[in-house]
Amino acid sequence: MATHVKTPDQLQESGTGLVHSLAKGLEILSCFSEGELLGNQQLVELTGLPKATVSRLTSTLVKLGYLQVDPRSRKLAMGARVLGLGVSVQRKLGLQRIARPHMEAMSQRFGLTVTMGTRDRLSVVLLEVCRPPSLASLVVNFDAGTHLPLSQTALGLASLVNTPVKDREQVIEGLRKQLGDQWVEARNRIERAHQEHERYGYIVSQRSLGRDVSGVAVGMVPMGSNTPYVFHMAGPSNQMPLSLMRSDMGPALKQMVQDIQAEMRAARPPKLVVPKEF
Repeated sequence: MATHVKTPDQLQESGTGLVHSLAKGLEILSCFSEGELLGNQQLVELTGLPKATVSRLTSTLVKLGYLQVDPRSRKLAMGARVLGLGVSVQRKLGLQRIARPHMEAMSQRFGLTVTMGTRDRLSVVLLEVCRPPSLASLVVNFDAGTHLPLSQTALGLASLVNTPVKDREQVIEGLRKQLGDQWVEARNRIERAHQEHERYGYIVSQRSLGRDVSGVAVGMVPMGSNTPYVFHMAGPSNQMPLSLMRSDMGPALKQMVQDIQAEMRAARPPKLVVPKEF
């Protein structure tokens, strides 16, 4: 099931230009992952929205083709229009097209899983996942579309560190409210991540998410964009000792990101120069 942060209060806040019904409809769509079936009651629990509101919105989304009703279970699934939007966006996101060969090469080189993600409110959503050919390291079984917490992985921390300051303050406040008693520990991790990023240009985590999984992550902001993306390499902790992450894996991932940025700059279309006589 797609992970989701319950923030109905955010939908109730008045803001310039915010269309509440649209925001609530998108909140419902964000609960689904491909092939997943959800009932209205599950959507109520995931979003925190009233049952009547969920029922009205899902009915509208079904009529528009963004959701479809499974004939056997009578539950809801993503419709063709949502899936079509996803394919369209992926085709247009040149970063993914350019990055994937680099990610595959890095995954094969180290025998580890390499992912690319970006922040989605108080989590990170994976956009690309490249696994090693060997199944021996298949302990990181996340797929594209998976959401991971911001403050518990190198991926999330690197995303947070690379978030523009004006947005970062709002995200930090959201994490403080969300985490409650766990906030102090998370704040310490975030502060260490900032220091580590300034010193090394990448962030490492050991045994994150309560599992024997470690990772190293590097963030980047493509030219002409304000959206930070993060590249992350993860695997069994016994294959990723801190000394190796510092001496080899971190610098290699950092170089990979620099290569991707250089290729993106080279791929930019030439600017149109208007003749002086015009």
